[in-house]
Amino acid sequence: KKADEVPWLFEVSRVDGVTGPRAVMPIGQEDAGLDRVCGGAIDFRSPSNYVFLPRWMMLALALKPRDVVDVRLIEDVPPGSAVRLRPHRSEFLQISNHQAVLETELKHYSALTRGSTIPFDYMGKRYYFDVVDLRSSPRGEKVSMAKVQDCDLAAEFTKAKDQMMKAKDKKK
Repeated sequence: KKADEVPWLFEVSRVDGVTGPRAVMPIGQEDAGLDRVCGGAIDFRSPSNYVFLPRWMMLALALKPRDVVDVRLIEDVPPGSAVRLRPHRSEFLQISNHQAVLETELKHYSALTRGSTIPFDYMGKRYYFDVVDLRSSPRGEKVSMAKVQDCDLAAEFTKAKDQMMKAKDKKK
């Protein structure tokens, strides 16, 4: 595989002893405890020694603005074959064509990292999904990161977070 093959994927990781303490999460968000995530670049126009990360990456790594991270090109991310997502709100599953919406929105991501939470915008609303499980192609092994761009990716849902909370509250 050549290094210039697109999409270029980058691993963004916290740096032991250099990155500041984990940020306090906004209300309703949990710290995923991740130390690294994988994604693609939109452009390369940031000032020297700066990188602009999407909010979902900042939250996944529990970063604050100006925290130091390591960014490196990674060439060994396997193509994905399957992803299991947990919607935060069951409302998303009420959309009549939610599977088609999901497939369309996943095209905005070059790669996914298990344990991260990714947002989708649809009809003026933002929906959040936890990446619960990732499988690689062709054998379907569990992986922590997978390329999803230009892949035949089967996506399925687990029980929504709000449904899990309701079930937990009923047991109390």
